[in-house]
Amino acid sequence: MDTPFKVMFRQPKFKSEDEVIHINNFVTDEKSLYAMPDADIPTVIENIRLTLEFLSEDNQARLYMDGLDTLPTTLLGENIDDEAYILPTHENLVILYDNVTDKNKYLETHSEGYYPFIPGYYRIRVLQNGVNYYARLKVKPKQVTEEQWVAMREEIEETLHGLAQDLIHRNATIAQNENLPIPVNLLRKLYIIKNDYYKWISALKAINENPRMKIKKEYSLIPKGKAATVDANSIRYKARHPESANYTYSPNNIRSYDLLENQWMKKILSFILKEVNELLDYMNTYKDKVKREISVERHFHSENHSQVRLKQKVIDEIKEYETFVKRVRGYCLPVLKSEWMENINDEEPMYIPHALQLDQRYKRLHKLYRLLKNEEMSISLASQYDYYWKRTDLLYEIWGFLQLVKALQHESVGFKVTKGWIFNVNPGNQALQVPFLEPGTTIEFVKDDVKINLVYDETLPFKKEATTFEKPLFSTNNHNRPDARMDFYKDEDYLGSVIVDFKYRPVWHIWNNSKLEGYKQNHTMRQLISYGSNLTSPFTYNKKYPGLWRRLKTVHEVWAMYPSHPANWNTKSPFDSYQIRLMEVTPQQSQENLYTSLASAIKGVVNSEI
Repeated sequence: MDTPFKVMFRQPKFKSEDEVIHINNFVTDEKSLYAMPDADIPTVIENIRLTLEFLSEDNQARLYMDGLDTLPTTLLGENIDDEAYILPTHENLVILYDNVTDKNKYLETHSEGYYPFIPGYYRIRVLQNGVNYYARLKVKPKQVTEEQWVAMREEIEETLHGLAQDLIHRNATIAQNENLPIPVNLLRKLYIIKNDYYKWISALKAINENPRMKIKKEYSLIPKGKAATVDANSIRYKARHPESANYTYSPNNIRSYDLLENQWMKKILSFILKEVNELLDYMNTYKDKVKREISVERHFHSENHSQVRLKQKVIDEIKEYETFVKRVRGYCLPVLKSEWMENINDEEPMYIPHALQLDQRYKRLHKLYRLLKNEEMSISLASQYDYYWKRTDLLYEIWGFLQLVKALQHESVGFKVTKGWIFNVNPGNQALQVPFLEPGTTIEFVKDDVKINLVYDETLPFKKEATTFEKPLFSTNNHNRPDARMDFYKDEDYLGSVIVDFKYRPVWHIWNNSKLEGYKQNHTMRQLISYGSNLTSPFTYNKKYPGLWRRLKTVHEVWAMYPSHPANWNTKSPFDSYQIRLMEVTPQQSQENLYTSLASAIKGVVNSEI
């Protein structure tokens, strides 16, 4: 579309002048942006010199782009939402990336914003005359880093589906151990059977005590004079059978249970028993497997060894599942073998009678049957996740947040989720949608008497009056929207927080010790330092030390989480001076350092001396 401005990137081509990449694919609707086919998206190559030119007659026009916050602050403006932007360049070039040699990368005068864009999609937004124009730029890989980019999306989808399955497990579980690896299809059946368990069992009992029936006439020969009833059929029989003159063909009213709805009940109970027996077979098989594993472990470890105790705990939980499933079988089997049920036809019922829907008892059992009969439970992701897949920085952000969710639950850290986000969802019997990770989403974790609220992308207020005990932080600086934070509570007191920002860039564009002087610091360094110095709370140790919050440190640590990259080098940690922890966390690599660091940070907050 025609625009009142121009945006151009330049990259050198081999032995030729720079190639100009014009950005012409602007739209004014952001949703249309993400529907744009790859063929319409301009591309540049990673790790090759990249410059930007932004031309506009409106000197107040602003260009926003992922990664601009790594440029020196002298080149940038910053809006109220802490977003970095550049003004029109008037035919000057802004260097976004250039190769940095060993000779110049440590020089203080080396102030250009060298940002090696990692493969993926980057959003460009131009604000002019109150109108937002959106476009996208694709960075093609020069190295094998695209595999990690693809791996992040796959891991996010697998993790979200895993969390959904965990949720089903939580709702289906009878015991407390959540590590029992029952397949999701069996868990789903357990959940369905357990959900509304007392209602359908009550319906089954009511049917057994008073099943639907009809009155049916049944004729027999009764000695003459003893017949209680004579009707037209009796008279016709006597006329046709004179040899039975001493007997009367007399009708007798009897109850008949061979109705279509009861045929359905027989079919449903047989099906439930089949499902229950399959569950029991699986549990028995798995229990035997664990017993064999325990037997092997006992050759090398004592009874008190963690592996032996863990496996024994699994067996104990299986036994609790078995108790529940056997109780279900104990209700169904006697009804199926009852006298009234034995006279019901075994043929497959041909259609569903109205009585199966009108009688609430039968309707409830039929609903249970239909839910169990449906073999699949649909797990889907909210549609907003489609945007994340096309924003590399956001892709790493949500991936990193999920690493924190998993790390807090890792055995070396030991916290359990109690509520929040997907863990608040009440799964349906046939479908579950993973909710979008909205800004401000809070997940609560608990271990003993310590509670951690893990909060995603929440904008913090600038006034202490706007804080609450559950949302305790406010900012005295314009940096007020960390990607994630962990708020710590113990004994009904707020202990402080750990702030986390996800930076999908090399470490030397996050922290450079040669640029500690204020005017040399880039936007990211100032942001991290500000989080540690300018976030505070009137609730900090308010129970233990009321009124002293201004003297107490609220943010114990600030984390910059980033992936490995060929351009990374070992930099001196700023932790001792600034309590800023540089955390390399990368897809397809071990996260043991994350678990160790998180356990250390938690210990530091909980055991901090005031």
